[in-house]
Amino acid sequence: MDVSIIIPLYKGQKYIEPLLQTIQKNKELSQKELEVIFVNDYPDDIIQINHDDLNIHLCNNEKNVGIHQSRVHGLKQAKGQYILFLDQDDKITDDFIKSQLEHIQDGDLCIANGVMESSTGKCLIYKNERSQNYLKKQIGFIKVRDLIVSPGQCLIKKESIPSFWKENIMTVNSADDYMLWLLMIDQKCKFVVNHDVLYTHSYTGENVSGSIDQVHASNTEMLKLLKNHCQNVNVNLLKRTIEYKYMMKKQGKFIPSLKNLDLFLYNTLYQLFWKGM
Repeated sequence: MDVSIIIPLYKGQKYIEPLLQTIQKNKELSQKELEVIFVNDYPDDIIQINHDDLNIHLCNNEKNVGIHQSRVHGLKQAKGQYILFLDQDDKITDDFIKSQLEHIQDGDLCIANGVMESSTGKCLIYKNERSQNYLKKQIGFIKVRDLIVSPGQCLIKKESIPSFWKENIMTVNSADDYMLWLLMIDQKCKFVVNHDVLYTHSYTGENVSGSIDQVHASNTEMLKLLKNHCQNVNVNLLKRTIEYKYMMKKQGKFIPSLKNLDLFLYNTLYQLFWKGM
């Protein structure tokens, strides 16, 4: 098996057919062996899948367990050399698999460019190649933020997914993918970038203040998990970055930046020289 595509569902019946149509086109263009693993995380739903041309598996969680556990449930069933974690409302191009497999080579993680889509319009996730190439430095994940919008941008070598991520399940949804990238950095995995625009992330902007607090709660849970595990990621510095960014959203930029001048200067240089996201 070449690629396992893992898709958690939550009240997600309406998303299944469009996803399968795109995956079928990916199979035809890539000429690779694919499997699709749906993980139903809304036990009251009876999921129906009608498709004869793809290798499809359906896992039903006995209770709602959240995105991280659902991804791990799917991963336990996966037979592919590479993993693609998609959200149910993600969109990928018909040549996503073909392009990502061509670019990953000896890498552990291949990160494609994509489009951010909201009610105000569309924009590239990474404005230019310089901005996207910065991901390979990896330090930005510690001193700036999670620089990957979604796992849907990424093709991951299955054997490179850290055991710690599979065994320590987060209870607050949001930062499980951030934890995955940090753990891969900690075990010195190679990040590869693909400048092709292959992915679309739709952002509704609903419940913004609530989502800020939930993201911070999830990041805080992640820090507790990483504290006594990481050898090559400076978790204390990561904690300062996460608190700094959170307080800027809550209090404004001035006071948090004054208290964290080193992070302020680094993030300013990041915006000037790599032009951010």
